[in-house]
Amino acid sequence: MIKKIGNYTLVLALLLLGFACKTRSDIEAFKEADYSLQNVERVEVNGVNLLDIKNARDLSFNDAARLFSAFSENDLNAVSTIGLNVALGEGREERTMTVTQLKWQLLVDDEQAVSGLVDEPVELKNGLNVITVNTPLQLAEVNGRPDLNNLLQLATLLNQDKADRPKITLQIKPTILTSVGPFEVPAFINIKK
Repeated sequence: MIKKIGNYTLVLALLLLGFACKTRSDIEAFKEADYSLQNVERVEVNGVNLLDIKNARDLSFNDAARLFSAFSENDLNAVSTIGLNVALGEGREERTMTVTQLKWQLLVDDEQAVSGLVDEPVELKNGLNVITVNTPLQLAEVNGRPDLNNLLQLATLLNQDKADRPKITLQIKPTILTSVGPFEVPAFINIKK
């Protein structure tokens, strides 16, 4: 009887070790992957499509009022559809990863301009992933308050020509669902465009 229990314990320990090794391998594969933003199909902030705004004149009075009201109440929310390419490398094409939570930040000239948190599960696979995300926006603060100029700059930044655009970096920090529970990647990952 004791030998049987010992055998079951050994089998269980080997199974747990196998799951832990696979989980570690999956985490490493997605942590080391190359991420690139292929396209941005939609960026709406509180119902205002920012891709339609090339300069301040393109913002209607109603849209400006809606954004200012949301900004004043610190209640900005974005919905975006993006094409994210994930290149896992050779031999890793069949892996998928469920991101249960995603912290992100947008840097303009290496300064944080806006950040947020996607709190909906997203399934990522090797190759192109078309993802629609809904996230609250946290604008960088100036003198302890969000700066409206920051919001307007971000609205026009998306449509500027690459030659005129400042350096833009999107960073993500995913929490990955593993066989042993959620695991947050320890550092932000740069997304290349």
